[in-house]
Amino acid sequence: MSFDPQPAISVLQLRISVRGLSPPAWRRVLVPEHLMLAQLHKVIQVVMGWTDEHLHQFTIRGRRYGEAHDGVLQFSTVANELTLAAFSLREHEGFIYVYDFNAWWRHDVRVERRMLRPRPCRLPRCVAGCGPCPPEDIGGIDQYLESRGERSEYEFLDWLESLREGPIVLDDLRDEVDQWLVWLDRRFDRRTANERLPQILA
Repeated sequence: MSFDPQPAISVLQLRISVRGLSPPAWRRVLVPEHLMLAQLHKVIQVVMGWTDEHLHQFTIRGRRYGEAHDGVLQFSTVANELTLAAFSLREHEGFIYVYDFNAWWRHDVRVERRMLRPRPCRLPRCVAGCGPCPPEDIGGIDQYLESRGERSEYEFLDWLESLREGPIVLDDLRDEVDQWLVWLDRRFDRRTANERLPQILA
């Protein structure tokens, strides 16, 4: 009996980084080249840690691509009509992904490698990354950096020490703890991201 392997597929290794953050927040992902731009948007949302509450757009070779919505910014082409393969992206070529038009979180997306992989491979997949993603609705880069300074680990220790100085109101304490957790528990978890990624192509 002859063995007839399935054809390999073209895979892109992308590096996605949020511009202006220090320390940086970036992710490295493997995606099939036949992935739709709308699906790439979902990949970025998952691996960066956003929750897809705002509008977005891609800018590739000077043209904008995004979702069509009545009464909002119109795009050159809708993102669910094009795949990455339609652009024949070269290695080291980059493009821009913007999330939340008020905060204007600008992501630099760069093609690091192009490769062939056997078809039964688990894609998309995050293979590396570093740095926490800003919380939703924090504002732009300046507001984020200011709030991050106010919610550092040292400030948290000072806040814990202040609890010893007076009576504690449990309801107020619960709200304050929730706000601290938003900032203190923002580590990048690659395993969690990879558990969610298969749902994008399901």
